[in-house]
Amino acid sequence: MSGHIKRITPEGVKPEKWRIVVEAGRGADRKRKRIKKVFVGSERAAKNEMVRLRAELKAGLYVEPQKWTLAQYLEHWLETYGKPNLAPSTYASYERIIRKHISLALGQTWIEKVHPMQIQAYYSKKLQNGRRDGTGGLSARTVQYHHRVLREALHHAVKWQILMRNPADACEAPRPSRPEMSVLDAEGVSTLLKSIQEHPDRDIFITAIFTGMRQGELLGLRWQDVDLNKRVVRIQQAVGFIPKLGFVFREPKTKRSRRQVVLPQMAVDAIARRKIQVTTDKLFIGSDLYKDHDLVFCNNAGAPLDPSGLSRRFKKIATKVSPPKLRFHDLRHTHATMLLSQGIHPKVVQERLGHESINITLDTYSHVLPGMQEDAVAKMELALGFESGPQVGPKQAKNK
Repeated sequence: MSGHIKRITPEGVKPEKWRIVVEAGRGADRKRKRIKKVFVGSERAAKNEMVRLRAELKAGLYVEPQKWTLAQYLEHWLETYGKPNLAPSTYASYERIIRKHISLALGQTWIEKVHPMQIQAYYSKKLQNGRRDGTGGLSARTVQYHHRVLREALHHAVKWQILMRNPADACEAPRPSRPEMSVLDAEGVSTLLKSIQEHPDRDIFITAIFTGMRQGELLGLRWQDVDLNKRVVRIQQAVGFIPKLGFVFREPKTKRSRRQVVLPQMAVDAIARRKIQVTTDKLFIGSDLYKDHDLVFCNNAGAPLDPSGLSRRFKKIATKVSPPKLRFHDLRHTHATMLLSQGIHPKVVQERLGHESINITLDTYSHVLPGMQEDAVAKMELALGFESGPQVGPKQAKNK
Protein backbone atom coordinates (compact mmCIF):
# COMPACT_ATOMS: atom_id res chain seq x y z
CA MET A 1 0.00 0.00 0.00
CA SER A 2 1.71 3.13 -1.23
CA GLY A 3 1.33 6.70 -0.03
CA HIS A 4 2.87 10.14 -0.20
CA ILE A 5 2.95 13.46 1.62
CA LYS A 6 2.77 16.99 0.23
CA ARG A 7 3.51 20.28 1.96
CA ILE A 8 0.49 22.59 2.26
CA THR A 9 2.13 25.61 3.88
CA PRO A 10 4.89 27.57 2.11
CA GLU A 11 8.52 26.76 2.91
CA GLY A 12 9.57 28.26 6.25
CA VAL A 13 6.03 28.97 7.47
CA LYS A 14 5.22 27.62 10.93
CA PRO A 15 3.42 25.48 11.88
CA GLU A 16 4.09 23.15 8.96
CA LYS A 17 1.07 21.44 7.46
CA TRP A 18 1.17 18.35 5.25
CA ARG A 19 -1.40 16.47 3.23
CA ILE A 20 -1.02 12.72 3.68
CA VAL A 21 -2.47 10.43 1.02
CA VAL A 22 -2.42 6.64 1.46
CA GLU A 23 -3.74 4.18 -1.12
CA ALA A 24 -6.37 1.89 0.43
CA GLY A 25 -7.08 -0.52 -2.44
CA ARG A 26 -10.41 -0.67 -4.25
CA GLY A 27 -13.93 -0.78 -2.93
CA ALA A 28 -16.80 -3.10 -3.90
CA ASP A 29 -17.49 -0.80 -6.84
CA ARG A 30 -13.89 -1.30 -8.03
CA LYS A 31 -13.14 2.39 -7.53
CA ARG A 32 -9.80 3.29 -6.00
CA LYS A 33 -9.97 4.30 -2.32
CA ARG A 34 -7.64 6.76 -0.66
CA ILE A 35 -7.18 7.96 2.89
CA LYS A 36 -6.52 11.69 3.01
CA LYS A 37 -5.44 13.51 6.12
CA VAL A 38 -4.03 16.94 7.00
CA PHE A 39 -1.14 16.66 9.45
CA VAL A 40 0.46 19.45 11.48
CA GLY A 41 4.12 18.97 12.37
CA SER A 42 7.54 18.34 10.91
CA GLU A 43 8.14 16.49 7.62
CA ARG A 44 9.63 13.59 9.54
CA ALA A 45 6.59 13.37 11.83
CA ALA A 46 4.29 13.50 8.78
CA LYS A 47 6.16 10.58 7.19
CA ASN A 48 5.89 8.62 10.43
CA GLU A 49 2.14 9.26 10.48
CA MET A 50 1.86 8.02 6.89
CA VAL A 51 3.74 4.83 7.84
CA ARG A 52 1.42 4.33 10.82
CA LEU A 53 -1.68 4.65 8.63
CA ARG A 54 -0.27 2.16 6.10
CA ALA A 55 0.52 -0.31 8.90
CA GLU A 56 -3.02 -0.03 10.32
CA LEU A 57 -4.50 -0.61 6.86
CA LYS A 58 -2.32 -3.65 6.26
CA ALA A 59 -3.23 -5.14 9.66
CA GLY A 60 -6.93 -4.37 9.22
CA LEU A 61 -6.91 -2.06 12.24
CA TYR A 62 -7.70 1.20 10.50
CA VAL A 63 -10.96 2.81 11.61
CA GLU A 64 -12.56 5.40 9.36
CA PRO A 65 -12.83 8.65 11.39
CA GLN A 66 -16.36 9.79 12.08
CA LYS A 67 -17.66 13.15 11.00
CA TRP A 68 -18.85 14.63 14.27
CA THR A 69 -20.25 17.93 15.34
CA LEU A 70 -19.01 19.17 18.69
CA ALA A 71 -22.37 18.31 20.26
CA GLN A 72 -22.22 14.73 18.92
CA TYR A 73 -18.68 14.29 20.20
CA LEU A 74 -19.52 15.66 23.64
CA GLU A 75 -22.44 13.23 23.98
CA HIS A 76 -20.11 10.40 22.97
CA TRP A 77 -17.54 11.60 25.52
CA LEU A 78 -20.11 11.75 28.31
CA GLU A 79 -21.24 8.20 27.57
CA THR A 80 -17.87 6.52 27.00
CA TYR A 81 -15.66 8.46 29.41
CA GLY A 82 -17.91 10.42 31.77
CA LYS A 83 -20.17 7.68 33.13
CA PRO A 84 -17.42 5.12 33.85
CA ASN A 85 -14.85 7.54 35.27
CA LEU A 86 -16.56 10.52 36.91
CA ALA A 87 -18.23 10.63 40.29
CA PRO A 88 -22.04 10.80 39.92
CA SER A 89 -22.19 14.38 41.16
CA THR A 90 -19.39 15.44 38.81
CA TYR A 91 -21.01 13.66 35.87
CA ALA A 92 -24.33 15.37 36.60
CA SER A 93 -22.72 18.83 36.61
CA TYR A 94 -20.72 18.09 33.41
CA GLU A 95 -23.85 16.82 31.69
CA ARG A 96 -25.81 19.92 32.68
CA ILE A 97 -23.10 22.32 31.46
CA ILE A 98 -22.67 20.49 28.16
CA ARG A 99 -26.35 20.06 27.31
CA LYS A 100 -27.68 23.35 28.68
CA HIS A 101 -24.86 25.62 27.60
CA ILE A 102 -21.90 24.43 25.48
CA SER A 103 -23.80 22.28 22.97
CA LEU A 104 -26.50 24.91 22.50
CA ALA A 105 -23.92 27.58 21.68
CA LEU A 106 -21.17 25.67 19.83
CA GLY A 107 -22.63 22.22 19.21
CA GLN A 108 -23.40 22.56 15.49
CA THR A 109 -19.77 23.27 14.58
CA TRP A 110 -17.79 20.33 13.17
CA ILE A 111 -15.38 19.31 15.92
CA GLU A 112 -12.28 19.74 13.76
CA LYS A 113 -13.46 23.26 12.86
CA VAL A 114 -13.86 24.51 16.44
CA HIS A 115 -11.55 27.52 16.73
CA PRO A 116 -10.09 29.13 19.89
CA MET A 117 -11.72 32.45 18.92
CA GLN A 118 -15.16 30.77 18.99
CA ILE A 119 -14.51 29.38 22.44
CA GLN A 120 -13.18 32.69 23.75
CA ALA A 121 -16.24 34.50 22.38
CA TYR A 122 -18.45 31.91 24.10
CA TYR A 123 -16.83 32.70 27.47
CA SER A 124 -17.33 36.44 26.92
CA LYS A 125 -20.98 35.99 25.99
CA LYS A 126 -21.65 33.80 29.02
CA LEU A 127 -20.15 36.43 31.31
CA GLN A 128 -22.41 39.10 29.80
CA ASN A 129 -25.68 37.23 29.34
CA GLY A 130 -25.24 33.57 30.15
CA ARG A 131 -28.07 32.89 32.56
CA ARG A 132 -30.74 30.69 31.05
CA ASP A 133 -33.52 32.84 32.52
CA GLY A 134 -32.12 35.88 30.73
CA THR A 135 -31.48 37.86 33.91
CA GLY A 136 -27.77 38.50 33.35
CA GLY A 137 -24.38 36.89 33.05
CA LEU A 138 -22.81 33.90 34.73
CA SER A 139 -20.13 34.41 37.35
CA ALA A 140 -16.46 34.20 36.40
CA ARG A 141 -16.12 31.06 38.54
CA THR A 142 -18.98 29.35 36.67
CA VAL A 143 -17.55 30.22 33.26
CA GLN A 144 -14.16 28.99 34.43
CA TYR A 145 -15.85 25.68 35.22
CA HIS A 146 -17.31 25.61 31.69
CA HIS A 147 -13.74 26.01 30.42
CA ARG A 148 -12.53 23.10 32.52
CA VAL A 149 -15.29 20.82 31.22
CA LEU A 150 -14.74 21.70 27.55
CA ARG A 151 -10.97 21.53 27.85
CA GLU A 152 -11.10 18.10 29.49
CA ALA A 153 -13.48 16.73 26.85
CA LEU A 154 -11.35 18.04 23.96
CA HIS A 155 -8.21 16.73 25.67
CA HIS A 156 -9.60 13.23 25.15
CA ALA A 157 -10.36 14.07 21.52
CA VAL A 158 -6.63 14.66 21.08
CA LYS A 159 -5.74 11.44 22.92
CA TRP A 160 -8.18 9.52 20.74
CA GLN A 161 -6.63 11.10 17.62
CA ILE A 162 -9.82 12.86 16.61
CA LEU A 163 -8.05 16.23 16.87
CA MET A 164 -4.43 17.18 16.37
CA ARG A 165 -4.56 19.80 19.13
CA ASN A 166 -6.92 21.10 21.77
CA PRO A 167 -8.40 24.49 20.79
CA ALA A 168 -9.39 25.19 24.42
CA ASP A 169 -5.69 25.20 25.39
CA ALA A 170 -5.29 28.47 23.50
CA CYS A 171 -8.15 30.16 25.42
CA GLU A 172 -8.03 32.19 28.62
CA ALA A 173 -10.69 31.32 31.17
CA PRO A 174 -11.91 34.21 33.34
CA ARG A 175 -10.20 34.47 36.70
CA PRO A 176 -12.74 34.73 39.51
CA SER A 177 -11.95 36.87 42.49
CA ARG A 178 -11.49 34.92 45.69
CA PRO A 179 -14.76 34.99 47.65
CA GLU A 180 -14.51 36.67 51.02
CA MET A 181 -14.23 34.02 53.70
CA SER A 182 -16.53 34.25 56.72
CA VAL A 183 -15.19 32.72 59.92
CA LEU A 184 -16.12 32.83 63.56
CA ASP A 185 -13.70 33.94 66.24
CA ALA A 186 -13.70 32.35 69.71
CA GLU A 187 -16.48 34.64 70.89
CA GLY A 188 -18.53 33.89 67.77
CA VAL A 189 -18.15 30.14 68.28
CA SER A 190 -19.28 30.53 71.89
CA THR A 191 -22.32 32.55 70.78
CA LEU A 192 -23.22 29.98 68.11
CA LEU A 193 -22.93 27.08 70.54
CA LYS A 194 -25.30 28.81 72.96
CA SER A 195 -27.82 29.53 70.17
CA ILE A 196 -28.05 25.89 69.02
CA GLN A 197 -28.51 24.20 72.39
CA GLU A 198 -32.09 23.17 71.57
CA HIS A 199 -31.70 22.94 67.79
CA PRO A 200 -32.40 19.49 66.22
CA ASP A 201 -29.18 19.76 64.14
CA ARG A 202 -27.06 20.78 67.12
CA ASP A 203 -24.79 17.73 67.08
CA ILE A 204 -23.85 17.91 63.39
CA PHE A 205 -23.14 21.65 63.74
CA ILE A 206 -20.86 20.97 66.72
CA THR A 207 -19.05 18.15 64.93
CA ALA A 208 -18.50 20.38 61.90
CA ILE A 209 -16.95 23.13 64.04
CA PHE A 210 -14.61 20.82 65.94
CA THR A 211 -13.50 18.50 63.10
CA GLY A 212 -13.52 20.64 59.94
CA MET A 213 -15.21 17.82 58.00
CA ARG A 214 -16.96 18.65 54.74
CA GLN A 215 -20.75 18.55 54.71
CA GLY A 216 -20.86 15.46 52.47
CA GLU A 217 -18.38 13.67 54.75
CA LEU A 218 -20.49 14.42 57.82
CA LEU A 219 -23.66 13.24 56.11
CA GLY A 220 -21.90 10.06 54.97
CA LEU A 221 -20.27 9.25 58.31
CA ARG A 222 -21.12 5.69 59.45
CA TRP A 223 -21.03 4.15 62.89
CA GLN A 224 -18.58 1.54 61.63
CA ASP A 225 -16.13 4.40 61.02
CA VAL A 226 -16.47 5.85 64.54
CA ASP A 227 -14.41 4.84 67.57
CA LEU A 228 -15.44 6.96 70.54
CA ASN A 229 -13.09 5.09 72.90
CA LYS A 230 -10.10 6.14 70.82
CA ARG A 231 -11.79 9.46 69.99
CA VAL A 232 -11.38 9.16 66.23
CA VAL A 233 -13.51 8.96 63.09
CA ARG A 234 -12.35 7.60 59.73
CA ILE A 235 -13.55 9.40 56.62
CA GLN A 236 -14.42 6.59 54.20
CA GLN A 237 -17.41 7.91 52.25
CA ALA A 238 -19.48 10.99 51.48
CA VAL A 239 -23.08 11.44 50.43
CA GLY A 240 -24.75 14.02 48.22
CA PHE A 241 -28.09 14.59 46.53
CA ILE A 242 -28.26 14.63 42.73
CA PRO A 243 -31.48 15.58 40.90
CA LYS A 244 -33.08 12.57 39.13
CA LEU A 245 -30.72 10.20 40.98
CA GLY A 246 -31.48 11.01 44.60
CA PHE A 247 -28.93 10.36 47.36
CA VAL A 248 -25.60 9.05 46.09
CA PHE A 249 -22.95 7.50 48.33
CA ARG A 250 -19.40 7.78 47.03
CA GLU A 251 -15.79 7.56 48.12
CA PRO A 252 -14.11 10.79 49.25
CA LYS A 253 -13.04 13.08 46.40
CA THR A 254 -9.27 12.45 46.69
CA LYS A 255 -6.87 10.00 48.27
CA ARG A 256 -6.00 12.58 50.94
CA SER A 257 -9.69 12.93 51.78
CA ARG A 258 -9.67 9.36 53.10
CA ARG A 259 -8.29 10.15 56.52
CA GLN A 260 -8.58 9.76 60.26
CA VAL A 261 -9.70 12.73 62.35
CA VAL A 262 -9.08 12.93 66.09
CA LEU A 263 -12.11 14.19 68.01
CA PRO A 264 -12.06 16.85 70.73
CA GLN A 265 -14.36 16.21 73.67
CA MET A 266 -17.15 18.45 72.35
CA ALA A 267 -17.37 16.32 69.19
CA VAL A 268 -17.16 13.07 71.18
CA ASP A 269 -20.12 14.21 73.31
CA ALA A 270 -22.10 15.26 70.22
CA ILE A 271 -21.62 11.90 68.48
CA ALA A 272 -22.39 10.02 71.70
CA ARG A 273 -25.71 11.89 71.92
CA ARG A 274 -26.42 10.86 68.33
CA LYS A 275 -25.86 7.21 69.28
CA ILE A 276 -28.56 7.46 71.91
CA GLN A 277 -30.93 9.28 69.54
CA VAL A 278 -30.43 6.80 66.68
CA THR A 279 -30.99 3.82 68.99
CA THR A 280 -34.20 5.44 70.30
CA ASP A 281 -35.45 6.16 66.74
CA LYS A 282 -34.85 2.54 65.69
CA LEU A 283 -36.84 1.20 68.63
CA PHE A 284 -39.67 3.68 68.08
CA ILE A 285 -40.03 3.18 64.30
CA GLY A 286 -39.15 -0.50 64.19
CA SER A 287 -36.51 -2.32 62.16
CA ASP A 288 -38.95 -2.97 59.27
CA LEU A 289 -39.51 0.74 58.59
CA TYR A 290 -36.13 2.13 59.66
CA LYS A 291 -33.87 2.71 56.63
CA ASP A 292 -30.62 1.62 58.21
CA HIS A 293 -27.65 3.02 56.27
CA ASP A 294 -25.52 2.93 59.45
CA LEU A 295 -25.42 6.74 59.36
CA VAL A 296 -24.47 8.88 62.35
CA PHE A 297 -26.31 11.97 61.10
CA CYS A 298 -29.62 11.01 59.53
CA ASN A 299 -33.33 11.76 59.87
CA ASN A 300 -35.58 9.95 62.35
CA ALA A 301 -36.18 7.14 59.83
CA GLY A 302 -32.47 6.55 59.15
CA ALA A 303 -32.39 8.16 55.69
CA PRO A 304 -29.66 10.67 54.73
CA LEU A 305 -30.24 14.32 55.55
CA ASP A 306 -30.92 16.64 52.62
CA PRO A 307 -27.78 18.82 52.19
CA SER A 308 -29.75 21.83 50.95
CA GLY A 309 -32.19 21.63 53.83
CA LEU A 310 -29.35 21.37 56.34
CA SER A 311 -27.66 24.44 54.81
CA ARG A 312 -30.89 26.43 54.95
CA ARG A 313 -31.46 25.55 58.59
CA PHE A 314 -27.92 26.57 59.47
CA LYS A 315 -28.20 29.85 57.57
CA LYS A 316 -31.29 30.70 59.60
CA ILE A 317 -29.37 30.12 62.82
CA ALA A 318 -26.33 32.04 61.50
CA THR A 319 -28.34 35.26 61.20
CA LYS A 320 -28.24 35.41 65.00
CA VAL A 321 -24.43 35.42 65.17
CA SER A 322 -21.68 37.45 63.50
CA PRO A 323 -20.92 37.40 60.61
CA PRO A 324 -24.54 37.14 59.42
CA LYS A 325 -23.71 35.60 56.00
CA LEU A 326 -22.08 32.55 57.53
CA ARG A 327 -22.53 29.33 55.48
CA PHE A 328 -22.38 25.75 56.70
CA HIS A 329 -19.07 25.34 54.83
CA ASP A 330 -17.65 28.27 56.81
CA LEU A 331 -17.64 26.03 59.88
CA ARG A 332 -14.83 24.14 58.13
CA HIS A 333 -13.01 27.44 57.56
CA THR A 334 -13.59 28.37 61.19
CA HIS A 335 -12.03 25.10 62.37
CA ALA A 336 -8.92 25.61 60.23
CA THR A 337 -8.54 29.25 61.23
CA MET A 338 -8.84 28.44 64.94
CA LEU A 339 -6.08 25.81 64.67
CA LEU A 340 -3.71 28.01 62.68
CA SER A 341 -4.24 31.02 64.93
CA GLN A 342 -3.25 28.82 67.90
CA GLY A 343 0.05 27.99 66.23
CA ILE A 344 -0.86 24.48 65.04
CA HIS A 345 1.42 23.47 62.17
CA PRO A 346 -0.25 23.85 58.74
CA LYS A 347 0.68 20.22 57.93
CA VAL A 348 -1.56 19.05 60.77
CA VAL A 349 -4.37 21.32 59.53
CA GLN A 350 -3.95 19.93 55.99
CA GLU A 351 -4.29 16.36 57.28
CA ARG A 352 -7.38 17.16 59.35
CA LEU A 353 -9.08 18.91 56.43
CA GLY A 354 -8.04 16.31 53.85
CA HIS A 355 -6.48 18.83 51.44
CA GLU A 356 -4.58 17.25 48.56
CA SER A 357 -1.47 19.33 49.32
CA ILE A 358 -0.24 21.73 51.97
CA ASN A 359 -0.13 24.45 49.30
CA ILE A 360 -3.95 24.41 49.20
CA THR A 361 -4.05 24.89 52.96
CA LEU A 362 -1.53 27.73 52.93
CA ASP A 363 -3.19 29.45 49.99
CA THR A 364 -6.71 29.16 51.41
CA TYR A 365 -5.80 30.43 54.86
CA SER A 366 -3.06 32.90 53.99
CA HIS A 367 -5.00 35.59 55.89
CA VAL A 368 -4.04 33.87 59.15
CA LEU A 369 -0.31 33.67 58.38
CA PRO A 370 0.72 37.32 59.02
CA GLY A 371 -0.36 37.05 62.66
CA MET A 372 1.41 33.70 62.94
CA GLN A 373 4.63 35.28 61.67
CA GLU A 374 4.47 38.03 64.29
CA ASP A 375 3.91 35.42 67.00
CA ALA A 376 6.83 33.33 65.69
CA VAL A 377 9.18 36.32 65.77
CA ALA A 378 8.10 37.19 69.31
CA LYS A 379 8.74 33.61 70.47
CA MET A 380 12.15 33.57 68.75
CA GLU A 381 13.16 36.81 70.48
CA LEU A 382 12.01 35.45 73.80
CA ALA A 383 14.01 32.24 73.29
CA LEU A 384 17.15 34.25 72.47
CA GLY A 385 16.72 36.55 75.44
CA PHE A 386 15.59 39.61 73.52
CA GLU A 387 12.80 41.94 74.53
CA SER A 388 9.99 42.11 71.99
CA GLY A 389 10.63 45.08 69.69
CA PRO A 390 13.79 46.89 68.54
CA GLN A 391 16.84 45.99 70.66
CA VAL A 392 20.58 46.59 70.44
CA GLY A 393 21.48 43.30 72.07
CA PRO A 394 20.31 40.51 74.36
CA LYS A 395 18.58 41.47 77.53
CA GLN A 396 21.05 41.24 80.37
CA ALA A 397 19.96 39.26 83.36
CA LYS A 398 19.93 41.28 86.54
CA ASN A 399 22.21 40.14 89.34
CA LYS A 400 20.36 39.40 92.50
